[in-house]
Amino acid sequence: MVDDMTAQMSRTLSKVWWLPVLRGLLLLVLGLLLMAQPAASVQAIVWLFGIFAVVDGVVAVVLGLTDRGSPGWGWWVIEGLAGIVVGAVVVLWPEPTVRVLFFLLAAWLLVLGVVSILAAVAQSRARLGGWHWPLTFGLVCTLFAVLLIARPQEALAFFGVVLGLFAFVGGAINVVSGFAVRQVVRDLASDPLA
Repeated sequence: MVDDMTAQMSRTLSKVWWLPVLRGLLLLVLGLLLMAQPAASVQAIVWLFGIFAVVDGVVAVVLGLTDRGSPGWGWWVIEGLAGIVVGAVVVLWPEPTVRVLFFLLAAWLLVLGVVSILAAVAQSRARLGGWHWPLTFGLVCTLFAVLLIARPQEALAFFGVVLGLFAFVGGAINVVSGFAVRQVVRDLASDPLA
């Protein structure tokens, strides 16, 4: 029974380990672009963020659906759908002021953080390894959201840098977590007791 569960988990993880890496690389590219051009026009930041949110949302939905049946998979789908909606709103409604986009970003980060934390809790309760990576990402997202909400004037002045810093940190966490999951799969495959 345990061997069957380990084999099933290994098969599932071997299919999805690269999705957090892809998501992390997208975040890293976004972070580097925003930090390299912190004074970029608001319109450029809006489009870049909107397109990223849609692509990231699609990746999160694919991650959830690929991992369907395992604990927490529905939270990834919810997170992805929220990202797609936020990205679509930003791209289809490009006229809002920076303040509207700023609070939309803060709300999205808060949803991303809470959903990632809930997914980590579901994975932890199911005794799945690697639950601490979505927890870390969720805490970072929530921290950035709280910082944006608590200090909006200061954060508005450095909007591109704040968004770039979040994207870079979140991207690094996702890349590391994807490779950590791949290592778990390799360890399970090479363990003679598994």
